Amino acid sequence: MSSSVTIRTLGTTAVAGAMLIALSATAGADTASYLAEVQPTQTSLTRDQLLHAASMACAILDAGQPAPVAVDALNRKMGLGLADGNQIVSAAARNLGC
Repeated sequence: MSSSVTIRTLGTTAVAGAMLIALSATAGADTASYLAEVQPTQTSLTRDQLLHAASMACAILDAGQPAPVAVDALNRKMGLGLADGNQIVSAAARNLGC
């Protein structure tokens, strides 16, 4: 009976590992889509700054705050204008699932 439990545990672990790998690939594709959308117009920001801005926006949206709050935070903390903040917040929400 203990070998049956071990086999089930290993099977569950393998399935969980496969799911994590699949989710990681999707997350990478989403990040690439986000960057492909914002980099052509956000030329004054580096890749890392764009990812940081998206992270800030997603944290605010995931906390239940509306998009204008995220745009305002990007303005205050990163000096982004309204149009730039709107683009980053909407692209993050669309591509990164926040």
